[in-house]
Amino acid sequence: MYKDFLKPVSRELQDFAKSCNSFSLGTSIKFKEDVINDNLSNDKIALIGITESRSKQKDLIEDVDFDLIRTQLYELQMGNWNIDLYDFGNIEFYDEKTETEKVFKNIVNGLLKDNYIVVILGGTPSLGYQQYRSYDNIIDKVNYLSVDCKLRLENEEIDTTDDNYLTKIISKEPFNLLDYTNLGYQTYFVAQEKLDLVNQLNFEVVRLGHLIDRIQEVEIYSRDANAALINLSSIQGADFSSSKNMTPNGFSSREICSLSRYFGFSNKLTSLYVCDYIEKYKKLDHLLIAQMIWYFIDGKNHKPEIKKFDDTQYFDKIFVPNEGSDYTFYRNTYTNQWWIEVEITVENVTKKEIISCSEKDYSQALNGEIPNKWWKYYKKFF
Repeated sequence: MYKDFLKPVSRELQDFAKSCNSFSLGTSIKFKEDVINDNLSNDKIALIGITESRSKQKDLIEDVDFDLIRTQLYELQMGNWNIDLYDFGNIEFYDEKTETEKVFKNIVNGLLKDNYIVVILGGTPSLGYQQYRSYDNIIDKVNYLSVDCKLRLENEEIDTTDDNYLTKIISKEPFNLLDYTNLGYQTYFVAQEKLDLVNQLNFEVVRLGHLIDRIQEVEIYSRDANAALINLSSIQGADFSSSKNMTPNGFSSREICSLSRYFGFSNKLTSLYVCDYIEKYKKLDHLLIAQMIWYFIDGKNHKPEIKKFDDTQYFDKIFVPNEGSDYTFYRNTYTNQWWIEVEITVENVTKKEIISCSEKDYSQALNGEIPNKWWKYYKKFF
């Protein structure tokens, strides 16, 4: 059983959780010992930690501990929530990093198969590759999203490292990656050749400066994502310093919490990996991570109901005739979310896909232009 590889939360922490006031998250959360028969519904979130900090096998082991983060999280007050919450404890690192990777992938895969939404606290970002691989045999085509100041596209090595895990995701079989989005890259950290490569692959990369003024656009990019990674080094150093790779610029504490809530708002996103953490015993850092998790949980509890696009009570269906191609848009009249229909041919079979877009894409179609989202998706198949 995959849960046997998880070290439960200590009895002291469990007692602390139960001692919090009746409105706190701690009094509602369930622990590994509390689970007898899992609820088969999708309405449950599992929190786990992974103490692996090495990018490469030869690296020194950093101090990675999540007890103080949990302490802050348990004390936060519950919202108007109906999703069950579990804390299954930690995966301890092994002498061989490859063994840690194997166990990590199997545990996340097992949790996903048991219909948990998985929130992972971790050290090394290299495990983003194993997070992605956890979807093997679950989803045929994966949409992966990362919040990172860099594009992790260094030359491929035998080992998966902090700097090449995205290269592994793109280049390793089975080729399950349908789409990749990076949010918050910082131009001076990214070579133009890497930007050219991701554009050639029709992936989406969005600069930090663009998002800071338009943080609400995160919802559009995360709506179709299955898995997301937040590298804590993407937060500005003045607001967070418990990272191996601090930077002076990045998202503010408010922006990273807003971003976390938008991730929770996605109906498709089933795992979130918060990584590049090392223990520096700073209470404000522990509290910020706890609040990020709180906002993700809050987003999951308030995500929009899934409705059929032909339900006229919820959706406007809008046709935009255009030279060369006609476009069909759908707008949720309650949330003002937009989608666009794309007709694609795969192995001589033509089908229509409906993908997320923005009102800007609709405006482009009205102006006789090819909508950006439509074009990027269409090119993936030609």
